[in-house]
Amino acid sequence: MPVGPQQENLSIAREIFKLITNNFWLKVLSFLFSIVIFFIVRTDKDLTFEKVARVKLVTSSSMIILGQKERTLDVTIKQQNTIFSISPTDIELTGEIEIISETPGKVRIKVGRENFPRLPKQYNMIIERPYIDVDIDKIQEKILPIQAVLKGEPQPGLMVEQVKVTPAQIKVSGARQQLARTQNIFTIPIVIEGISKNLITDANIELEESSAIKSIEKSVVVAISLGPKKFNRTFRSVPIEIKNIAKRNFSKIQLRPSSVDVEVSGQRIILNKLDPSDVRVFIDATDLKPGWQDKPIILKIPGNVSLVKIIPDFISVHLNP
Repeated sequence: MPVGPQQENLSIAREIFKLITNNFWLKVLSFLFSIVIFFIVRTDKDLTFEKVARVKLVTSSSMIILGQKERTLDVTIKQQNTIFSISPTDIELTGEIEIISETPGKVRIKVGRENFPRLPKQYNMIIERPYIDVDIDKIQEKILPIQAVLKGEPQPGLMVEQVKVTPAQIKVSGARQQLARTQNIFTIPIVIEGISKNLITDANIELEESSAIKSIEKSVVVAISLGPKKFNRTFRSVPIEIKNIAKRNFSKIQLRPSSVDVEVSGQRIILNKLDPSDVRVFIDATDLKPGWQDKPIILKIPGNVSLVKIIPDFISVHLNP
């Protein structure tokens, strides 16, 4: 039976429909996959990130870095432009450089891509200024006394009479040049404002984190003893007496100066009752030689006062031949 045009067209349509619907979902999946692949491999332009990278500096156990042990660098990060392109993390942009030199002084080191092992390979790093100058020094040990730092004043009428630190000194380690100019280690300030009795307290040692000096000891015990507040009184132009000299040589001695100023400390009531004759100064002429020579001053004051200072504390003496 002959096939009419209408049936022929219908047959063709069925073949086309069959062709389209055969493995339909596999074809849809392939289409979507091709779209994803297109965006993944799209390379029309590289992505650029302006970032700050961190470099940790390390040395051998016998050396120390002066200053900051972590430095920053401005870097440019480039990578291929894809839908998965993201900026690198701070951890990925943190590297480390070991300084091999054992010679104290300034060292220039170069920072490169190889110093950032955690940075994935798809990132290209550009460092315009890759050099860092670092000061290093040898580590030494030194025993230093500890000085307590007090802040404030005790209750009116009282004063700090004695401060005892235990231990009195500690062993520290640090950069040789910094230890050479360091004579004391200080505590953090201890507040004594308004205290009315003796105080025993723990006090941390004050060492800055950036300092090249370290200590195993972190704190000390500070004992603060109080006593009645003392005042000062100055006796001016106290004449100098000469001891242990033969009478025949007395007229041959010349003093410069012939008197001194003496400042003493004590309780107010004691100082008010103190007579100028109670403050005496001497020089010992036992081993006096002809010509000019310096002699120390010998002071005699009552036991209930203490010396603050003598001006001057040495006397020039001339013995005529």
